[in-house]
Amino acid sequence: MGTKGTLSVVAALLLMAAGAYVWFGAPGGFAGTMGQAATGSDPASNLRLTLDPDLFKGEVREAYQIARQNPGLLAQLHCYCGCDKSEGHKSLLDCYRDKHGSTCGICVGEARMAVELTKQGMPVEQIRDAIRARFAGGD
Repeated sequence: MGTKGTLSVVAALLLMAAGAYVWFGAPGGFAGTMGQAATGSDPASNLRLTLDPDLFKGEVREAYQIARQNPGLLAQLHCYCGCDKSEGHKSLLDCYRDKHGSTCGICVGEARMAVELTKQGMPVEQIRDAIRARFAGGD
């Protein structure tokens, strides 16, 4: 390969790297814009959208609204219903990205408790401890 060929390969690699940076990680790039549009929050959080609370009724609807309005909080909390093993969920927020939260009283209880303790001014570390104490049941 000659100098022209080498330069072409280097230029192509640089363009691909720049495109990947904009697509996946640049602040305000595509991923950042989608995160903001999806959650209505800071683009840096890149938290995925929850299901629409209007699909549900009563306490379940309230829990989905809590998740929609507080994704940063629920993303920091563990769910103690076992969905981490059965559904692959990484946080309480994941319960509200699918229909799992609509059929699980533990998920609903944890979300409601988390937002209530937040309203009382409790820091997330203490919220975690309170949820663990109430819902862990031996975990």
